[in-house]
Amino acid sequence: MSALAQTEPAGTLPTTVVTADRFPTDPDKVTSSYTIVPQEEMQRRQLRTAGEVLKTVPGISVQQSGGPGTQTSVFVRGSNSNHVLVLIDGVTVNDPSTPNGAPDFAHFLTENLEKIEIVRGPMSTMYGSQAIGGVINMVTKAGKGPMNGQAFTELGTRLWSNSGAYVRGSEGRFNYNLTFAGTFTPNDTPVPARFTPNGGYVDIDPYRNLTFAARLGFEINDNTQFNWFGRYIDTKLNYDQVGQEDPNANGYTSQFYTRGEIEGNYFNGRWKPVVGVNYSTITRHDLDYASPQVPFPFTVDALFNGRRLQGDFKNLVTITDQVEVIAGLDYDRQWAYSNTLSSVAPGTLAALAWGTMSQTGLYGQLRLNPFEGFNLNVGGRVDFNDIYGSVGTWRAGASYLWAPTNTKVKASYGTAFKAPSLFELFGTGAFCGGNRNIQPEYSRGYEVGVEQGIFDRKVKAGITYFFNTYSNLIQCPPPFTTLQNVANAQSEGFESFVQISPLKWFDLYFDYTFTIARNVDANQPLVRRPQDIFNIRAEVRPWENTLFGVGVLQVSNRTDFNATTGAIMNPSPYTLLRFTAQYDVIPAVQLFARAENVLNRVYEEPEGFQAPYFQAFFGVKARF
Repeated sequence: MSALAQTEPAGTLPTTVVTADRFPTDPDKVTSSYTIVPQEEMQRRQLRTAGEVLKTVPGISVQQSGGPGTQTSVFVRGSNSNHVLVLIDGVTVNDPSTPNGAPDFAHFLTENLEKIEIVRGPMSTMYGSQAIGGVINMVTKAGKGPMNGQAFTELGTRLWSNSGAYVRGSEGRFNYNLTFAGTFTPNDTPVPARFTPNGGYVDIDPYRNLTFAARLGFEINDNTQFNWFGRYIDTKLNYDQVGQEDPNANGYTSQFYTRGEIEGNYFNGRWKPVVGVNYSTITRHDLDYASPQVPFPFTVDALFNGRRLQGDFKNLVTITDQVEVIAGLDYDRQWAYSNTLSSVAPGTLAALAWGTMSQTGLYGQLRLNPFEGFNLNVGGRVDFNDIYGSVGTWRAGASYLWAPTNTKVKASYGTAFKAPSLFELFGTGAFCGGNRNIQPEYSRGYEVGVEQGIFDRKVKAGITYFFNTYSNLIQCPPPFTTLQNVANAQSEGFESFVQISPLKWFDLYFDYTFTIARNVDANQPLVRRPQDIFNIRAEVRPWENTLFGVGVLQVSNRTDFNATTGAIMNPSPYTLLRFTAQYDVIPAVQLFARAENVLNRVYEEPEGFQAPYFQAFFGVKARF
C-alpha cells in the first residue's frame, strides 16, 4: 500500500452514502438501512463477483443455479427477485427482455469498482419502478493523481482462472479509468449426483466472461464536470436442464451500458444539478441442439434483446444549513424483442414478440435538520406510464444521533411499486401469455432500528426490524393462460450486526438476519427466502505485510420447490467456510490465496442445482 500511496491517496472507508438520497449524504444523516462494501474490502476478502459480495450483506439472500455464470437471483428482505433496482454507474441493468424484469447477477465482476452500495426498504420515491426491496448501486472508481494501475491473475485447483487490470489517473482537468477483467472456468456439472445413475453421462459446463469498463471525466470549468461511463460484458456458458445433463446447451450474452452526465456546483454549493443520459442493450442467445442425452431440447434457438434509453435531471438545493430540497425528473423508455425457433419443426418460427413502454417520473424530497443530531426526510413521487397510467409513491424517514453515547435511532415508512415487465404485457404463447390490462405491483413497508457504538466505536452493534406488504402481485392462475394481478404477500424480520475492532491488527464482524416471507392468500412460505442467515468473518494482521481472513456463512430453515415433483419442501441447511491470505513480498507485489467451501459441503442453491465443491486459488498482484 505504501507504493500505491505514492501515486494515489490511500483508500479510506466511504465518508458519504450516495444511493439513499441520490446525492452524497453524511452516513449519520441517512434514514434508510444501508450497507457499503468498498473496493478495499472486496480486495482483502478476494470477492470477484457482485453475487459473492451480496451473499454476506444483511437482509439479502443470493440464489445461484450452479457454478460461475449460472443464473443468480437476489432477494432483499423477502421480496421477489425482480423487486430490486440494480445500477452500474447510474445505468439501470435490469433486463427488459426477461420474463419478469429481474436482474441476473451472474456476470458482474468487481475489478476496480469503487464500492457497492445497498439500500434496503421501499425506495420508489427516489427511483421509481422496481425499488420495492431496495436499490443496489455499483460504482466505478474515478481516476486521480499521476498514472497508476494494478494487474492480478489467479488460478484455481480446477483450472478456474480470474484476471484483471486497470490504469487510472488524471492529467490537468482530465481524469480516466480503464479496466479489463476476465474469468474462465471449466465448471463442474450443476446436475446433482442423485439424478445421475451409476456410470451415467456427466459433462462439464465451461464459463467465460470478458469485461471492459471505462470512466472518463473532464472539468469544463471550476464548477462544471462532464463524466462518461461505459461497460461491455461478453459471456458464454454451457448449461444443463434441471436434473438432466445437456451437452449441447449454450448461452451467449453481450451487455453494453453507457452514461454521459454533466454535474454542476453553483452559488457556493447551494445548487448542485446533474443532467444525464443512459443507454443500455442486453442480448441473450440460447442454442441447444439434439443429443443422445436430450434428443428433443425444449429450446433450439432463441434470441432475446432488451434495450433501454434513460434521461434524468436531478437537483440538490441547500436553502439553509438546516433545510435542503432534492427534486428531479426521470425518463425511461424500454424495448424488448424475442425470436424463438420451433423445437418440433426445425427452421420454423415458434414465437415472435416485441413490445415497448415509456415512463416519466417527477419526485421531490425535503431534508430537514432542525437541531443537532436529528434528521427528517419527507418525499413524494408520481410516475406516468403510457400503458397503465400513473402511480404515486411517498416515503418519510427520521433518524437521531445522540453523540455523547454514540446512539442512533432510525425509523421510516414508504410505499413502492413495480411496473409490469414487457413480457408480462406483450408476451405470446398458449400458456401464461401477456396481458395488456395488467397493473403494477404495490408495496408498503416500514422499519425501526437502533445502532450503538461504544469504546470510541471500537465496538458497534445494531438491530433493525422491518415489515412489508405486497399486493397486486403478478402470477399465472388456472387455467394458466394469462398473467393476472392475483396474489398478496408479506415479509417481516430483523437484521442485527456486531462489529468489534479491539486491536489494530484484529477485526471481527458478524450479522444475523431473520426473515419470514409468506403468501398470505395461500398461507404458504415464499420459496428461496431463508428464515435464518448467519454470517461471521474475522481478519488478523500479525505483521504489517500479512493478512489472514476467515468467513463462515450459515443458511438454514428455508423452503423451495422439489426439483422432481414441484411440491414445497425444506432443503437441508448448509455451512460454508472460507479462508483468505495475502502477503506483500514488496510494497508493489502481493501474493495471495484463498479456499472456498473448505468443508466441501454438498448443497443445492436453489434446489436441483449443485453448488461448487471445495476450490483453492493462488495468485499474484502487482501495482505501479
